[in-house]
Amino acid sequence: MTTTHDSDVRADSALSLSGVLASALPHDLGTAQGPTRYTVPAVFSRRPQPREIELLHGEGTRQRLSEAGYSDVELHVSDRRLLITNTNLVDLKAGLAHLVGTILHDISAQAARERTDRSDELEAQGLVEEERLESLRKAAAEIHFD
Repeated sequence: MTTTHDSDVRADSALSLSGVLASALPHDLGTAQGPTRYTVPAVFSRRPQPREIELLHGEGTRQRLSEAGYSDVELHVSDRRLLITNTNLVDLKAGLAHLVGTILHDISAQAARERTDRSDELEAQGLVEEERLESLRKAAAEIHFD
């Protein structure tokens, strides 16, 4: 019998976040000594693929955050976590979480399109190569040494 674990989720499923990892928030959060801005760790729905990480760390993400008023916020991937730096729970609740979710959705869709395009290209190259080899076989078969 085959079982599926959350780490085995298909790579073509959309990358998303399942929630904030509250146990990894600053221990003094909510106290007078607690920080006003900090890193909020969120858990991915699956392990991000290398291309998704590249896009997430890219200039496009920084630009989208900046244009939305979050120029100090950065997104960093750490294994199955997204580290959202220089923010807080209030900012996330007020709209940053929605923006991050949209960014992840767009990145996931772009990476999927790129995979499909590469697959189609490789398939087309394979067909061309098959035709070339078949042409060579036919040409070779026409050679007779009588």
